[in-house]
Amino acid sequence: MKERQIVAIDVGSSNVVIAVGAVEDDGRVNIQGIVSEPIEGIDAGRVENIALAGSAVRAAKERIEQELNIKITEAYAGLSGDFVRCVQVTDYVYVQDDGSNQITERDVEDLDRRMRSVKLPDDREEILSMEAVRYTIDDKVVDVPVGAYGHVLSATYNFILSDRSMRDRLNQCLMNQGIRVKEFAPNALISHLAVATDEDIEEGAVIVDLGGGVTDVSVLMRSKVRHIASIPIGADAINNDIRAYGIPANYVENLKRRYGSALTDMATDDKIVFPVRRGVPKSILRRNLATIIEARLKEIAEWVRREIKEAGCGTKFSPILLITGGGAEMQNIETLFARELGIDEVRAVYPEYGFTDNMTDVITTSAYATVASLLLFGAERGACAVAGGVRVATTVEPEVKPQRSTIRVAAPKPEPVKVVEPEPTPEPEVVEPESKPEPVVNPQPDDDIFDTGDNDRGSKKRASWWKRLEEGMGKLGNSFVGKDEESEF
Repeated sequence: MKERQIVAIDVGSSNVVIAVGAVEDDGRVNIQGIVSEPIEGIDAGRVENIALAGSAVRAAKERIEQELNIKITEAYAGLSGDFVRCVQVTDYVYVQDDGSNQITERDVEDLDRRMRSVKLPDDREEILSMEAVRYTIDDKVVDVPVGAYGHVLSATYNFILSDRSMRDRLNQCLMNQGIRVKEFAPNALISHLAVATDEDIEEGAVIVDLGGGVTDVSVLMRSKVRHIASIPIGADAINNDIRAYGIPANYVENLKRRYGSALTDMATDDKIVFPVRRGVPKSILRRNLATIIEARLKEIAEWVRREIKEAGCGTKFSPILLITGGGAEMQNIETLFARELGIDEVRAVYPEYGFTDNMTDVITTSAYATVASLLLFGAERGACAVAGGVRVATTVEPEVKPQRSTIRVAAPKPEPVKVVEPEPTPEPEVVEPESKPEPVVNPQPDDDIFDTGDNDRGSKKRASWWKRLEEGMGKLGNSFVGKDEESEF
């Protein structure tokens, strides 16, 4: 039998990820390869520069085609951004009276047909999907309407809408690289497929996918997606906050993952020292780093709270919260969301459901959660057009390019995440407070952010950074434990 292959593309704000898998006879997906490339031209899910975005898509496509000896012409693609939204519409039909008032499939189909005729008030939007999330018979909520008795059948449908022009931009971007989109899927609508169990979505779950430029939120209850939203803030906002504190850009991501904490009260006063040009070290206290991270995550948590309320699941709704995405790989993030949202059970999760046993060799980071769910979505919809034969299952990381530091994350297990830095970036050193002398560093000229000279250029740069700090950091400065001794900022 010919292999049923699925291709999934996740075009994010920081990276484009392409995955290829094959559907086994038991319905599970065998992941054959994943590649990731840094991307530019995407802002919070919107294609702002089709040439830059297309270049990254082309690089990822060529890499996985070469690795697996295939030719990709068709794929499933995800959509994410504040241009994707959901609305709920309620309608009803009178039960066709045959003397018994028993509801049949014909009554449900009549109601479904009425919903499919709904016209949007704005032709700039289009319907991506619709699904009945709740049925009522004579004002009584029921799970299965067919076979029940009553006079009026009512249903609430969840409509997922997208801005037509935003979808067309992404579609054109992929078409320019020879990829026809078999179907678009809102990332928030499918994010649970690879990370949640059947019990989770039946009892109630909230999925928070913390991406680079966007945080996708989905609320599920009784195995139905009740509400989705794309919050236009992601992990990149945290990185920008850290950079505003004077940290060189090529240190930020690794610094956040290895030394950062989502909670200030769980951080120590260790000092992290960075060798920079001219041998003058810069430093930041781990507690101050945690203060920066915590402030932004609290803002995201407040957005999530509003979306849970918007879902309208009632005061008795007690969900589990599952955090995934590249931004989830941070110490104490579960505790922060549990505190802020008042949810007892919070877990940081990785894609693990619906795949064959080799998936742990290929899925090396929770940043692949969206593309993994897209593979499962495609497995339910149908195979993609792929020419050629697959060699071996593999994960292909992007090449290290100038000015783009790429982080390779080890396979996630109970141990802390291990991060391997690219060779060009020197390792910051951690100094225990008052416990040992200042570390000896071997500075290397990595970055032109800093200028420690007394010339005009250096003075202007320092003045510029002071101005950015005063405008950007706001209230954070008041919560810092003290000035970082060796930093000029």
